[in-house]
Formats: sequence, structure tokens, C-alpha cells
Amino acid sequence: MSRRGKSTFRRMNALVLGLVTVAAGAVVPLVVVGGASTADAALRKRVDTDYTLLRRAPRSYVIGTAYRDWTVDVHGEQDAGYRWARVHGDLNSCLWIYSGALSGDAAQADSCGAAATMPVEQFTNGQIGGSDTDGASVATVAGANCATWDGSHIRGYGNVRPWEVPSAPSAPVDGQVAVGQTVQWRYVSRDGQWVMVRDPRAGDTEGVGQQGWYFIPRDCLPAQLPS
Repeated sequence: MSRRGKSTFRRMNALVLGLVTVAAGAVVPLVVVGGASTADAALRKRVDTDYTLLRRAPRSYVIGTAYRDWTVDVHGEQDAGYRWARVHGDLNSCLWIYSGALSGDAAQADSCGAAATMPVEQFTNGQIGGSDTDGASVATVAGANCATWDGSHIRGYGNVRPWEVPSAPSAPVDGQVAVGQTVQWRYVSRDGQWVMVRDPRAGDTEGVGQQGWYFIPRDCLPAQLPS
């Protein structure tokens, strides 16, 4: 990837949150932004960065992570730099992925159908923190199910399938957040077991090195979450 491409990638992927925060309990219809699928509408690509964040819509909430060399079948045209795609790896789900993190162009049959936005209530339990640009700051705690990877730093996960009940954690992240340190929390998964957070210590490393957005157990945060 060129220097200019990397810079664009960091800027685009830094826009982690939705343009509009949806109030808890609001009914959000499934938004279709593409046409009907065709037999050979997809291209098979692979992730060629350390990781790339997956979203419910272009430039919207992060709902997972794809990692280097994962296979991705993209469909349709770009939308704000993102592609509707079937993400393989440990997900095998149709989500939005940043186009600049992908390479390859082998023809592949369409397996996702029309592009869509995942409703907020489909992947959260209604608890949403922060603003359109970041999560809300909160100190971590040593709850019953808050595991660490080295005795002090919280074990996170790149994926938990927050839209499923029960959720299914995968892709462990050995984060830099020690118990007692703060994170920026964004939302609680639909089953109430996980929280999407941003680790301020990760810095501006979108796509390279330690990822800053990932899931941690709900028990790693206090019972009352600040808004």
C-alpha cells in the first residue's frame, strides 16, 4: 500500500462511530442501499493490513474485525470507501469493510445479496455510550468474568458476533488496558455480555499493530455505565 493510501486508510478507519446515535428502543428499519444480486457480482479479495474494522454501515458503528489474509468477497460499488462484503475468517457474515484494506480481484459469485445497514437494536441491548465521534470514558473493574491475559491487562476479542444471542467471542486481543484504567465504551452487545470499547493507549494505529477498538467482557466495567 502506498504512503498516500496508508494515510487515507488511517483517516477513514478512524471514523469509528455512526453519524446518528439511535436512542435505545427506537425501531430502525433495515436500509437497503444496493440493487438485486446477480450471479457474478462479487470479487474475491484478501485483507492485506494487520486488521481492518468491520461496520454495520459505511463509517458507522464497529461490529467486528477482519485480520490479515482473511478472504473477503466484495459486492457492488464502493460507498464512502467501504464495500458490502462476505467476510470469511471466523465470521462468514456479510458486513461493511474498508476497501483500502483489501487486494485481489478474482471473480466470485454473489453470496450477500443487496447491501444493507444493520439496525442498531440488532447488535446492541439498547445501551449506547458516547457521541458520534467517540465512546464515553469509564474506568475498568475486576468483575467476576473479567479475565486478564497476563495477570493485569484485560483480555479482549476482535469478534463476538454482537448480533447473536448468545454471542460467540473469537480472535483474542491482548490489549494494553490494565484493570482500573479507563476505556471509551460505545455499546453493549445484544445479549448484554460484551462491550465495544476503544483503548486510548492504542493510539492512531488503524490497520497497523495493536487495534484500538475491540470487545471486552461486560463484567470488566461497572454496573452503571456513564452516558
